[in-house]
Amino acid sequence: MKRWILLSAAALLMGQASAQLLRARVHEDFSITVEEVAGPAPIELRGGNNFDQLPGYPKGYPASPNLKNFRNVALADLNDDGFDEILWPANNQLFAYTRDGLLWEKGLTAEAIYPPAVADIDQDGEVEIVQACFGVQGAPLLYALEKDGSDVPGWPISLDGNRIFYSPALSDLDGNGSMEVIVCARSGSIGRVYILNADGSPFSENWPVELDSGPATTPSIGDLDMDGAKDIVVHSGNARYAFSLDGQLLDGFPVGTGPETVYTYQSPVLVDLDGDGSLEIVGVAHGDVPEFFVTDNQGDYLPGWPKPAEVWTYSTPTVVELDGAPVIFMCRRIGDAPDDMLYAWDAAGNLRDGFPINKSGGNEGIISIADVDGDNEFEVVFGSDLFTTDGPGFLHAYELDGSGEVAGFPVRPRGVNAMNGAALSDINGDGMMDLIAVSYTLTLGMGIDSIYLNAYSLNVPYSPERVLWSTYKGSNTRDGRPTPQPISSTVTLDENRLHLKVSPNPALHQTRLSFTLDQSMIASIHLTDALGKDHQLSLERQWPAGANQATLPLNNFPSGLYWISVKNKEKVLGTTPVFIRR
Repeated sequence: MKRWILLSAAALLMGQASAQLLRARVHEDFSITVEEVAGPAPIELRGGNNFDQLPGYPKGYPASPNLKNFRNVALADLNDDGFDEILWPANNQLFAYTRDGLLWEKGLTAEAIYPPAVADIDQDGEVEIVQACFGVQGAPLLYALEKDGSDVPGWPISLDGNRIFYSPALSDLDGNGSMEVIVCARSGSIGRVYILNADGSPFSENWPVELDSGPATTPSIGDLDMDGAKDIVVHSGNARYAFSLDGQLLDGFPVGTGPETVYTYQSPVLVDLDGDGSLEIVGVAHGDVPEFFVTDNQGDYLPGWPKPAEVWTYSTPTVVELDGAPVIFMCRRIGDAPDDMLYAWDAAGNLRDGFPINKSGGNEGIISIADVDGDNEFEVVFGSDLFTTDGPGFLHAYELDGSGEVAGFPVRPRGVNAMNGAALSDINGDGMMDLIAVSYTLTLGMGIDSIYLNAYSLNVPYSPERVLWSTYKGSNTRDGRPTPQPISSTVTLDENRLHLKVSPNPALHQTRLSFTLDQSMIASIHLTDALGKDHQLSLERQWPAGANQATLPLNNFPSGLYWISVKNKEKVLGTTPVFIRR
């Protein structure tokens, strides 16, 4: 039997020759308990960090005694210097940190535990920050802020006095260029799904819609029924829902899974896994019969799915393209002994070589995919529910070929990283990759808990294409639609290999695209932004066989990562990333 323990603040700070392992257990009501893991910490989990934190980090604040942060941070360029700022809530404050220090802080009406969603919601050419609060019932709990931290006109708002549990999602639902805010709230024993315009007004009289029980996820947005209009996918505690924009249920929904399979925290991802144009739903469930699942657009399991998780998990999936095919990453919590805890499957449910990862400690946070050791190969980066009695937790990075943990890892932040994970970027502008992660202490009422913002330099070069996934639901819009992934500078499709090269990259006002065709063909050139919006840069024309070049103007696009692609009427011939810097 595991022994449930209370930890004093002194015990958390006291070093030990053989530190005892502890596990943070997150529960459906957002509470966290701590349990002792039998035996001393394995030798591979002892010791300190091999990476230095950036000057001024970690940044610590008093944490809520009742609630702790989930799903890490948001990274976005707020001051137009070409580098990401860090947006993260701590208790009832939202902070924005730039490479020069604190940019601004915003007082909130209640505790915020999920990171904000970030995008230009009102077509003013500047990003806005949409932050939800866990909340005191009846208070304004949903904020929309300008990039300087001031309130967007019409915000903050209260959703009929109902409490908000998860991040909102942002998407342009009606095609008018501005983005709507889609958010779930709890109303007594049921859930409600709201859609709001950029000015905070209701999207239509068809919303909110009701769920049979409390909401369990951030909504995901995509055209499930292939009618040309976006749909809203969301889970309650007991069922999976999909709504059209008029608030009506799509065919096949809701999907009830019975009392033994339930949902909390596991926001789904929508992705076309088989290239047929329709979206599949990738998700996770817990309860007495937990599972990893992939369904079609009507909620039916695909062949090879679901996979039994065997133990509870609050994992949210990561889906990226590797070697020209989608790979699904999901993870779970485990018991005292080392066990299989992180899986990688293809669309048909076949395990990728080198997986599952077997180790001490489970993970239910963000699974990031990035080249964190500079070897031009991607690694998988994830947190842990373990920490030790001398204070630190764990952040791991494993090679994708099964050869084990990356040299220098695990990273040991102060406190536990449970339900969070790591974000990867260059936040101080030195050209090197940084790892940004939230951690927190757990004294369970015996002391004052702290929450920390950690930022480590990984001492390897950074460029945007070196990071495939490193934030909650894969993008700052939280809409569950993975953006086009830069696999490398070369993409192979249908056995045709088209080499694309852009120079300069990063680019300022223009870049030159070079590619070679085996035969003459009609094609056009497109730019895809981080929200998945397509911008046609050149009209269709007849390109000759052999080497081709095109100078592409980029003056009308803000800073950020984009993907340039060459398309004909039948398919995408190739794509390559370009970073626009202002």
